[in-house]
Amino acid sequence: MRSSSGCIFVLILTYFQVAQAYTKFEPECTNPKETVNFVDSPPTRGTLDILWSSLFTIFACTYSILHLNVPEQRDDRDPGVGGDIKWFMKAIWSKMKWMLVTVIAPELLLFIATSRFLYAREQHPNIKKLADADGVPWTLAHTTFADMGGFAVRGSSGRIGKESPTLEIPPDRVSKELPTPEIPPDRVEKEPSTPDISPIPTQPQVDEGAPICTAPREWYFLTLDIILELRSKKHIKLPYIRKAEIDDHSQGDNFAKVVAAAQIIWTIANVITRAARRLPVSQLEISVIAFSVCALIIYACYWSSPKDVSVPVTFLQWEGPIPSAITEIITGTVKKAGSQRFRISRGVEIAQYPISNIFVYRTKNVLGPLSLFLGALVFGAPHLLAWNLTFPTPAERNIWRAAALYCSSSGLIVIATSALGERLNSLTNAIISITVVAYVLARLFLIVEMFRTLLFLPPGAYIATWTSSVPMFG
Repeated sequence: MRSSSGCIFVLILTYFQVAQAYTKFEPECTNPKETVNFVDSPPTRGTLDILWSSLFTIFACTYSILHLNVPEQRDDRDPGVGGDIKWFMKAIWSKMKWMLVTVIAPELLLFIATSRFLYAREQHPNIKKLADADGVPWTLAHTTFADMGGFAVRGSSGRIGKESPTLEIPPDRVSKELPTPEIPPDRVEKEPSTPDISPIPTQPQVDEGAPICTAPREWYFLTLDIILELRSKKHIKLPYIRKAEIDDHSQGDNFAKVVAAAQIIWTIANVITRAARRLPVSQLEISVIAFSVCALIIYACYWSSPKDVSVPVTFLQWEGPIPSAITEIITGTVKKAGSQRFRISRGVEIAQYPISNIFVYRTKNVLGPLSLFLGALVFGAPHLLAWNLTFPTPAERNIWRAAALYCSSSGLIVIATSALGERLNSLTNAIISITVVAYVLARLFLIVEMFRTLLFLPPGAYIATWTSSVPMFG
């Protein structure tokens, strides 16, 4: 099976160079002639050994690091097996799409992760202060959970999210008021004595004559900035939700992160060892180093963030329509942020859409905008390590060098062009469009070439090191 897959791999990569003769080497290792206590690993490695270990590391760098926002909710739509298959494929496609984006432009994911991390760290002290005033626990995990659409409000009787146990409405309750979340006895003395905070109800007070939305069915995702706006205007109290409940919504775990990080560290150690022994390194392994460095930074940014949350927690709910005082704050905050997340369809139904995964907040930290440049540099620079490696032709070596240099500086080009502002709007858009197209072409060349060069490695590239004896996947 390994032999057949190897032949298929060779045929694909040699398609564009028919004149190159196909050669194959099969190493011969002698077996011990008698029983021994220990047999060491062979001092060689094959083409497929390099391929599988590299592919697994790239997979770990593109799939396991994805921390997507809460997706669009099914909400009792498309019943039956056909609907199950449809929504299952929709979830798979969402991840596959972002995996493809990560393979082509991992620095974009690094930019998004860095921006969200910096924004969460900036806003965490503000919401933590409000949580302390409400006597509820609040950690950085709560902040990132809120910012990824982990909380929702709804005004219909249909359930679209997991209810927080402290916010559940009894079936026989018909009044407009929701019960105030219970506060543990050990937190009673921490309640503030100021009258403007303690009387805040879980559901906002609305006068009988106040205008309300007439939509029969409506619900919204809440983000961190929306929750801060609602709480600052004293419409809500933050819910009592423990970190363990946040972790329960997350479908990822720290063990999986550690396993993926260990694979990445193994790959980096392998390349460093080969370089120290002056053994040739493949272009594929160099590219994996670039993915690995980006992945480790993204892991650090998302370490406290829940992963693969599929259903939001109901933050507030009404038996009737959501008061317009709430919807105005939600839609107003969204417009202020410059992102269209909601659409009103003919005033009959307020349709709900998930928070875009490419939505990036404007953090005040200077590292926010610079992270795009740093991401391009962090990912592109390792490819320059292959500057003097063996290539099939001199032309391919020169194109690799040019593509690596361009990918390393593309972030700086985008930032410098964006600085032109609206004064040269048309020129700015044209330059950015050309930059993006050229970047995609450069990345596609690097991707194809890193696999193609596996067929033209020098003999020293197949000498194994001590890392071959370390457990890893691939």
